[in-house]
Amino acid sequence: MKQPVSNPQTLTGFLKRTPLFAGLSDVSLTSLAQSLKVKDYEKGEVVFFEADAPEYVYFVQNGSVLIMLGNFDGHEMIINEMYPGDYFGELSILIKDAYTTTAMAHTDCRLVLMSGRDLLDWLDREPLLSRHLLESTALRLQKSTRRESALLFMDANARLAALLLELDERAQDRGYVTISQDELAQHTGLTRQTVAKILGKWRRAGWLLTGRGHIMLLDHNALVAASQESLG
Repeated sequence: MKQPVSNPQTLTGFLKRTPLFAGLSDVSLTSLAQSLKVKDYEKGEVVFFEADAPEYVYFVQNGSVLIMLGNFDGHEMIINEMYPGDYFGELSILIKDAYTTTAMAHTDCRLVLMSGRDLLDWLDREPLLSRHLLESTALRLQKSTRRESALLFMDANARLAALLLELDERAQDRGYVTISQDELAQHTGLTRQTVAKILGKWRRAGWLLTGRGHIMLLDHNALVAASQESLG
């Protein structure tokens, strides 16, 4: 794939729309944009592997990226999905250690790359940027804690229902979620067979309709109730 040429003016506009850089002056954003790179990735292409040495912070300009965690038997769990305006890879830059996850393009996507050295330099120069990064890290920690609680205390039905409701909140067309059963299994830590069994039960109950790679949610209240179940 032919890689795009970085356009500082276009990148300045992108930075203005990115929450991390909110409040920075036009002069700072213009200067920052000149040091950025742009790279396109095809669906399924790996951005970086777990244990790779950190080099860049990645910002999603369009498309989406899956953040995955693997275990010793080769299974992977999706722990996050990054959308336009989101960024990833920054923690490894800050702690000067290898990437702890694998990042893979979920769709064809365009990423904006900022070198680790530039990130550290700009954090020293812009206190507001440091504050935004700290706030973002705290929110991710909170989300991670909730996910761990879900895996520990929520049963399979609750995990799956909670994920469908979360995806629905982010969907452009509410009530219509685009995701495969394999991806649902990776997101929830369940087997594909368990996911298929639960979806089949909910389909017969009239809660949803399933198709190839998509799910239509019909009974929002029933899913909310299912998401509140626990292991007891």
